[in-house]
Amino acid sequence: MYKVMIVDDEAVIRKGLICFIDWAALDCEVVCEAGDGLEAVKLLDAHQVDIIVTDIRMAGMDGIELTRFVYENDPHIKVILLTAFADFTYAQSAIQYQAVDFVVKTNPSEKIPDAIRKAKQLLLKEKDRERKLIQLENMIEDSRSEVREKFLKDALCGIVADQAALLNGVRELGVQLADYFIVHVEIHDGSDLRETDIAASEDFHKFADAIQQYLSLAFQADPHDMLVLNPHSLSAIVSYPGRRPDDCLRTLAETCDEILLMAESFMRFSVSIGISGMHRDVTTLASAYAESCQAMEGSFYNENHVSVYAPRSERVPAIEARPYNVAQQVNECLQAGQYDTAIQRLNQWMDKYRLAKEPVQNIKAACLLIGTYCFKLLETGQPAASIQAGDESSLYKQIQESKSIHSLLHIVEKLIVELSDVLSSDRPHNYIVIETQKFIRENFNRNLTLQIIADHIHVNSSYLSRLYRRETGESIVDAINKHRIEIAKRLLKDPSKKSIRSRQRRRDRYAGLLHACVHEVYGGLVRRSIR
Repeated sequence: MYKVMIVDDEAVIRKGLICFIDWAALDCEVVCEAGDGLEAVKLLDAHQVDIIVTDIRMAGMDGIELTRFVYENDPHIKVILLTAFADFTYAQSAIQYQAVDFVVKTNPSEKIPDAIRKAKQLLLKEKDRERKLIQLENMIEDSRSEVREKFLKDALCGIVADQAALLNGVRELGVQLADYFIVHVEIHDGSDLRETDIAASEDFHKFADAIQQYLSLAFQADPHDMLVLNPHSLSAIVSYPGRRPDDCLRTLAETCDEILLMAESFMRFSVSIGISGMHRDVTTLASAYAESCQAMEGSFYNENHVSVYAPRSERVPAIEARPYNVAQQVNECLQAGQYDTAIQRLNQWMDKYRLAKEPVQNIKAACLLIGTYCFKLLETGQPAASIQAGDESSLYKQIQESKSIHSLLHIVEKLIVELSDVLSSDRPHNYIVIETQKFIRENFNRNLTLQIIADHIHVNSSYLSRLYRRETGESIVDAINKHRIEIAKRLLKDPSKKSIRSRQRRRDRYAGLLHACVHEVYGGLVRRSIR
């Protein structure tokens, strides 16, 4: 409803106007009344008023002076003037101060409603004009924000790299970049949903919005820009003009730790955060972003998932610590049934990788190789068995998408434990198979026969042959030959052996033997391997 004030120095007139006009039918409400203009001005401070109905001739401040005051201080209020005579000598002043109408007091109850309707129409038009103006201003501001955001994204990615273009952009768009850091945040989902499903999920959007709002709130006291780079990542550019870098990093680290605490309440989601070093102006914005992404890689090695940029170390692990060799060592433990030793060795190498900041791709490559070996052992020992880790492709996906060295270690440890449980079932038969495989590994360079192996294990040779084929799906002869092939391939590819003569002796020793043993079964595989 519209709020109305009645102003007249005669109380009877005021009461008559209040009581004899159906204000409710006009969608109006009389909220206050005053005896003169001075009192009316005081009441305007205490009441929200849309329309004033005032007498012209009053002591103190008359109606024209009140109209001028309203025009100069509250121009949105509409004024209707009352006069006792058909004397419009005040018309020029009334028009100057944009009074809505004159109403003669002789019959105000009939004419005031028309004047009120006229005032309401003017108010509606002004509100509509204000609404459209606000919409236009918002559109301009949104457009400016979009242009600003696009400029900053292009500068981050190096699309806008020209120094003059960068400096002109920050000046024209009012971007404040001085002594700034970039905080890069990536959001991860722990479920089995595909990436597209994750990005579209309602919970994911809520979580991402919560992080963005929290960052905006945390940095509201300092110049900053929030950039959503894709559904899974965003960057905050935060400026701390004149402040010491160490103090700024401490503040940023505290904010990031609070984000991690907030993320824990969502359970399903996690975040990784990388913080760049301090930069001075927009010309190094792309470098700052690269630093934040590089710092993000550092979070792979930390349990808290927050890392600050530091220059890369050129340290290279010793050759025996390379992923292929680590996977081979773990595989040897697995083949020997030494599952606890395999896990222990895996943990030792992971600790070394973490301290040396071994490239993430190398660590994942080692885990993928170990996974391959585990599934080969499973296929050999229990062809029909399955494990909770799922199939090979599922395991490889988990490894590739893992965001920390700790999660990788957990995945591979779990796989080894499950492999141990499966291969340890049906223990008597499995023991014979394991002992057979162990004897083959330790004596492959001898002239092995089924009978020699059976005598060593103290079982009947026919029983051993049937049991081994049933449990592994292959004959003992095939197992011997396949192991010899793997040994030959490994020796020929071993980069740590420098003696050409030693390699040639091994080549001569194994080539003829392998050709004779498995040429009919495996075709040209050996020839290709030896080449």
